[in-house]
Amino acid sequence: MSAGARNVVVTLMALAGVAATIALFVFAARDNLIRYTLNPSGSFAETPQPAAPDYASAYAWSVRDTSASRRADVFFIYPTVYYSGEHWNAPVSNEAVRERLGTIVRPLYAQPFASNANLFMPVYRQAAPYTFMSSSESGRSARLVAYGDVKRAFEAYLAQAAPDRPFVIAGYGQGALYGMKLLADMEPSIKARLVAAFLLEVAIPNDVLAAMVKGLPLCDTPDQVGCAVVWHSTTQTARGDMARENALVWRPSGGFEATRGRELACVNPLTWSISGRAGSPDMNLGAARLNGFGPREAEITRALTSADCWNGLLFTDVEPEPIFYWSGPRYRDLFPSTVNPFYADIQDNVNQRVTTFWAQRTAGAALAEPAVAPETEETPLPETPEDDTLPLPDTSDPEPAEDLTTEPQ
Repeated sequence: MSAGARNVVVTLMALAGVAATIALFVFAARDNLIRYTLNPSGSFAETPQPAAPDYASAYAWSVRDTSASRRADVFFIYPTVYYSGEHWNAPVSNEAVRERLGTIVRPLYAQPFASNANLFMPVYRQAAPYTFMSSSESGRSARLVAYGDVKRAFEAYLAQAAPDRPFVIAGYGQGALYGMKLLADMEPSIKARLVAAFLLEVAIPNDVLAAMVKGLPLCDTPDQVGCAVVWHSTTQTARGDMARENALVWRPSGGFEATRGRELACVNPLTWSISGRAGSPDMNLGAARLNGFGPREAEITRALTSADCWNGLLFTDVEPEPIFYWSGPRYRDLFPSTVNPFYADIQDNVNQRVTTFWAQRTAGAALAEPAVAPETEETPLPETPEDDTLPLPDTSDPEPAEDLTTEPQ
């Protein structure tokens, strides 16, 4: 090899080394780079807000089923699918958001709840990812805008539903955060129709849940109704410090606060209890992954993962694969994964709870019905003379009775 050729090879190798070093640096620092990239350029007050959705319009709903043959409704609040720093809140007209709702969120996350129930999934101005990477006032304002939309959407749902129609509240990620506030603001008469609340992939301290949503315990059996299922999943290799220490939750007195190491709520989706007993992989009815060909349908794999609530977090065997590819280890929990580890478990459990709800309602209605006395025939009173006087008794001597003690002659 000539000297010139050797110089070219050496130069190419050096450039490859530099490129590899830069790539490793970018990969290692991707959390900071993402945080910088997704930071809106102006404050919340300085940035124009997207138009509010009109929930009387079909355009404001990704899904709005109204079948009368299904036994319940599901009000579903989707997770973070807006990956931009252009706005503090996602425009409801954003085509990328709408595409992800139809091809990822609905088949992978909403469908388990809707196998035997009507699905209501409003499009809302969800908070941009940066709002969960910072405790800034702008981020707090953006979350309040998102919750305002969710609340108005739920009110629109109630306005068209039958007054005794049972429903499930289901939310993932930031959707679960708004679902919790929705429960806290719910009137008791409306909450009486709640089958169960599923607040998933969100860090909620037990004391906050108890203080804000009174009378709603954590679910501790598979068929309990009027309760909440809550978990935030992780793995042995993942970072759990953000959920335990820095996740922002509602403050009972108003506003937001960090979790700060408090005990987190966790219901095991394999045992459906808070007892602490781990669920083995053979109990996993099926995890789902979206296929990459044709219509996006979920492919189910049984016995894929175990589940164990430990220290407030749900430990699984499935490494999350965030839809937002560039998310790093610190912020990957903010984005939904391409795998739903408990797809079939949720589907089966929602059906159980809906069945129990109707059984209890039917039994309660039967007990509430007043007892009806059996019908009896009335005995007619004896007729009386027209002059309304009773006949006098006969006082003459009666004929002697025949003597039956002697034999006949």
